[in-house]
Formats: sequence, structure tokens, C-alpha cells
Amino acid sequence: MQAEQSNQNPSLPRASAASANQAVPEAYRYPDYVISTLNRFIEQLDYVSEALVKADDRVLQEIRHEFREFDNGAWFDATCSVSANLAVLPYPMHSHESKLMVARFTWFLLYVDDIGKRDRGTLEGLQKALVGNTTDEDMINGWLLEETQSVQEMKLMPAGQSFANYLRTKTGGGSCFAFMLFPKEFDIDISVYIQVMDDLTLFNNYANDIFSFYKEELQGETNNYIHNRAFLTGKHVAITFQEICDETVAAYERITSLLENTKAAPLWKRFVNGYLAFHLNVPRYRLREIGLKIRGLDNDF
Repeated sequence: MQAEQSNQNPSLPRASAASANQAVPEAYRYPDYVISTLNRFIEQLDYVSEALVKADDRVLQEIRHEFREFDNGAWFDATCSVSANLAVLPYPMHSHESKLMVARFTWFLLYVDDIGKRDRGTLEGLQKALVGNTTDEDMINGWLLEETQSVQEMKLMPAGQSFANYLRTKTGGGSCFAFMLFPKEFDIDISVYIQVMDDLTLFNNYANDIFSFYKEELQGETNNYIHNRAFLTGKHVAITFQEICDETVAAYERITSLLENTKAAPLWKRFVNGYLAFHLNVPRYRLREIGLKIRGLDNDF
């Protein structure tokens, strides 16, 4: 299966320029290039294996109890599991209450995203109710923009190269999860980390795109940042995937350098490993299927 952009996909903005499906070396065939690129990416970030939280985890149990009125079976189980793992794994040094706040926020995002897929009108109503709460509203605006028919049907133009980044910034929650890394309980002044906040946001958003890419290619999904950017820049998606991984590693290195020898450094180090552990283990990303090489395991992942 070639990792190509298809103009037959009605959910993808159609492009008027020539396709980016240029010839590439054998090494860039799907899924080989995804596996090799992910292995290199994981190694560069110095990842060591971590497991998901257990069923009796305190955050998981409290989130399940708090949102029990929404218990409809499989969706509820998956939503609570994702919310708890994204709170516990990247934020292991945080207080229990801080972890609960992250879990609640994640649960809310997943729920709103689900509403948007099922009922655009409800999401539009929520958008109006949140006017003035700019961080949350920005994400909801982005989700609505993605679902707008005229945007889905518009032609991507080479001169609009910044559109892919604009849409990715609008739809991502990377800045929220970045700021939650430094709650007041750690008494870290904002001047310590604010210079790399844009890099922290980029790291969160791009890493999510990178780890989502394998299952999206399996499902034939091309309405995503990687495919949009590949088309707009006239590059094959395999090359774009590698570039995004390289840019994410570069952001990681800048953040690590700036935070070195500060109280924020251990929080950042644990966040990175936990953030990767979350994506590598949660079933929705399907990354346990492809035999990634993970340090700390006896066999391939």
C-alpha cells in the first residue's frame, strides 16, 4: 500500500496542483518506512519501556466514578482509560489532584470530539457558550473548521502552504498539555520555560501526529496534517513524515537544553517518556502490531 494522497476521498480538501506522489526509494514503501522512521524517532528521544496504568489505578477509578452517568459500555471504558493514562504516564511527579485535572480535561476533549462527529449542532452551541474562554474555544473552532463542508471540498493551492500548520495549531491541544506540565505546586517561575512553550506545543502536536500515522494509513485516512503538508509542499508523504519526526526531535533538543539544570528538567524528562509510552501502548494507535524496537523489552515491541 502506497502512502499517497487521494483526491477521491470526500473528507479531504481537493488539490488543484500536481500530486506529490513522486517516485521514492524502496525504503519508503508503507509500512516499512513508518516502522524504520518510528524506531529511529523513539531511539533519538531515549525512550524506555513503560506500561499502561492498571485497572485499580486511583486516577482511573475516580474518573470512572466521576463520569459514571455517561457509562455506555465500550466507549466509556476506552475514554476513561485514555484519560487516566494521559494523566498518569506523562505527569508521574504531579500531585493526585493535578493528575485528576489532566484526566478530566482529556475526558472533556474526547467527549466533545465525539459530540462533534455525531452532532455538529451541539458542538456549535458549545462554541457559543465558550466565547471568551479562548484556549478551549480555539480547539472547538478548529474542530468545526475541519467539519465545514466548504473547507472539506476546497482545493488545496501551493501558495497556501501555511494552511496545514494553521489548521494543525487550531485543532491541537498541545499548549494545554504543555502548560499543565508546570502547575503551581512545583513553584517554577514562568520565565524558566516560557521561551520554549512554542516548542513544547509543537512537540505535543507533532508527536501525536507521528504516532497516529500508522493506523491512519491503515484506514486510508488522508485528512490529516502529514498528508496536507506533503501535498502543499510537493513532497512524498514518506519524506514529509521523516521531516516532521526530525523537527520534533529538534524541538525536544531545544527544550532539553533550555531546561537543563532547572527544576523543570526532571518534569520534562518524565513527560517525554510517559507521553511516548501512552501512544505506544494505547490500543487506538495500533503500534503494538508492527514490532518496534523498544529499550527495556527483551523482544521487539
